[in-house]
Amino acid sequence: MIKIQTNEYDSSTIKSSTYDYLLKNLYVVFGHATYVYKNVSESDYNLFAGGESQGISLNKFIKGVYEYERLEMKIKN
Repeated sequence: MIKIQTNEYDSSTIKSSTYDYLLKNLYVVFGHATYVYKNVSESDYNLFAGGESQGISLNKFIKGVYEYERLEMKIKN
């Protein structure tokens, strides 16, 4: 059973995504930030990840549908 899947994209906007099948969280890495979309259905994740354009697919199937938050990067000194 696959628990987590990570994909890298040839996109000017979205660098990669990781989907946690158990928690149903979708992590989307942009050039400027990382966001987690919560409780994303597996079918919507598949539509996003398998889309011809992840930017268009994100706007169509994920944004505005699922709760999200921006993850802050903490840099250790």
